Amino acid sequence: MRLLHLPALIASLFAPFGAHALTIMEIQGLGHSSSFVSQSVADIQGVVTAVSNNGFWLQDLTGDGDDRTSDAIFVYRGSRNRPALGDLVTVSGRVDEFRPGCNNCLPGNSAYNNLSITQINSSFGSGSWTKLGTAALPAPVIIGAGGRTPPSVISHAFGGSVESPAYAYDPAAHALDFYESLEGMRVTVANPVAVGPTNAYKEIALLPDLGMGYGLRTDRGGVVLTPGHFNGGRVILDDALIGAAAMPLANVGDRLGNVSGVLDYSFGNFKLLVTQAPTLTGMGLTRPMAEPARPQQLSIASYNVENLAGNGPQAKFDGLAGQIVQHLRSPDIVAVQEIQDNNGTLDDGTVAADQTYARLIAAIAAAGGPSYHYVNIDPVNNADGGAPGANIRVGFLYDPARVSFIDAVRVDPTHPAWDASRKPLAATFAFNGEEVVVINNHLKSKGGDEPLFGRFQPPTPHTEVQRNLQAEVLAAFVEALRAGNPEVRVVLLGDLNDFQFSNPLQILAAAGLANLTDTLPANARYSYVYDGNSQALDHILVSPNLLGAAEYQVLHLNSEFAVGDPLRFSDHDPLLVRLNLSPIPEPGTWAMLLAGLGLVGLVARRRGTGGDDRG
Repeated sequence: MRLLHLPALIASLFAPFGAHALTIMEIQGLGHSSSFVSQSVADIQGVVTAVSNNGFWLQDLTGDGDDRTSDAIFVYRGSRNRPALGDLVTVSGRVDEFRPGCNNCLPGNSAYNNLSITQINSSFGSGSWTKLGTAALPAPVIIGAGGRTPPSVISHAFGGSVESPAYAYDPAAHALDFYESLEGMRVTVANPVAVGPTNAYKEIALLPDLGMGYGLRTDRGGVVLTPGHFNGGRVILDDALIGAAAMPLANVGDRLGNVSGVLDYSFGNFKLLVTQAPTLTGMGLTRPMAEPARPQQLSIASYNVENLAGNGPQAKFDGLAGQIVQHLRSPDIVAVQEIQDNNGTLDDGTVAADQTYARLIAAIAAAGGPSYHYVNIDPVNNADGGAPGANIRVGFLYDPARVSFIDAVRVDPTHPAWDASRKPLAATFAFNGEEVVVINNHLKSKGGDEPLFGRFQPPTPHTEVQRNLQAEVLAAFVEALRAGNPEVRVVLLGDLNDFQFSNPLQILAAAGLANLTDTLPANARYSYVYDGNSQALDHILVSPNLLGAAEYQVLHLNSEFAVGDPLRFSDHDPLLVRLNLSPIPEPGTWAMLLAGLGLVGLVARRRGTGGDDRG
């Protein structure tokens, strides 16, 4: 049984009937939910540390000396009046556990997985606040050296909701609990480094102490996501209290001055709502250039071009073209993902993307690149996921002066693995008389997985079920190719939307494909940055007969740079492999083999030449 501190117990004897005179720390308690939910409280005292458009944060002046309990709480006022920063007040209202975005929603809502915020709801009835005077704000808790250090492990594998009474709450061992123990409090992150760029919501993922001791660091300042290490130490800066204009454009590796604010939670993450504009010291992050391919090398790139629409701004086409020509050195084949139809998200039945390809090809030529041709198969309207009406798909650009396009098919397009998801496109190309089958993919998105900092631990990757099935279909396709010709050269690539150590990638490895991601140094295995985690979602896998011939790199052109950087043109980094092809005795015609693979349901064969999309 949980006992009240004696002063609070005495005060409760004189409180109004039905109300409890408690401290903030007692309301917050030890855990992710208050034991006083739905109860009325009165005379809750503290100083106002921040004010929002619908409430304010209240912090006890002295706390209880227990790092496991938060000394602060949010007071929800709705449209009612609010005190000012520094006011010493008492508050009355009802204790609520508010789940951001999902206060009473069902499990199908993604916000259902959010943690809840303990708050005093003072927005109705007799809920009120009374000013007693003013007070100095409590000193912020320092996160970093000389203060408190967040654990690297987010949570233990509890097997359910952390709001359950059976959950072993331990702020010293688990980052999820560590940040819960600071809910609503004034916090300062000491000597922070950006491990995620400023995103579209003006948020910046940080680590204290310049990231020392917080996992595998990249050479460019980030933290690489590895098995069992999902960077629990990070905290995300949010502009809710100061406005988007006050937030700097940070790249990965940039340093900030000590940042202070109140700790909040939303959209599956703890957020530090900064109370003054952060200062930034840029560290001069640069964009790498690939080495030119040698004449005898076949160069192949994979690039998620992030919703490139035929009616999109010319600056994006020009920017992507510049990257392809200057940084990727005009690869012989460019496998592209997220090509949208000619009018983007206008949902009018249009599925053709000939104008999208034509504009990109023209921009590449204008940037000094080759006059690419393209390979494309249009999807069924609104059948392949992505934004409604946009009809994203995968496709190829190829340089006809270097390679010959032979044929292309979709991989088992009617299989349920591809429901509401992009269908892979397998194309056969010839280079110096040698054939290679390139399979372009954009697997099921991870959107819908439970968040790392959510209430269910460990989080369930719900979307992996479909990616596993998709990987099985692809594995069967590759195995059939190799059964028909053991010497077939296969390159399977694209945005696979999962990590190199994940189940879907292991399924592909079991089909005899080698992931070139694994050939990179461990701290270079990433193509995407999300919430402060540098991670590999894009991959190039090859058949064994190509592994020794492969020179592979990820060109970090976009993912580490702030949204708003004029030279960032996608949220993904492109991949590039250069292959030394040697003749294979009696190679056969692999295009004929592709055409004959009825057992894996290959249909809808179409080839595009000269920028056309002809049947």
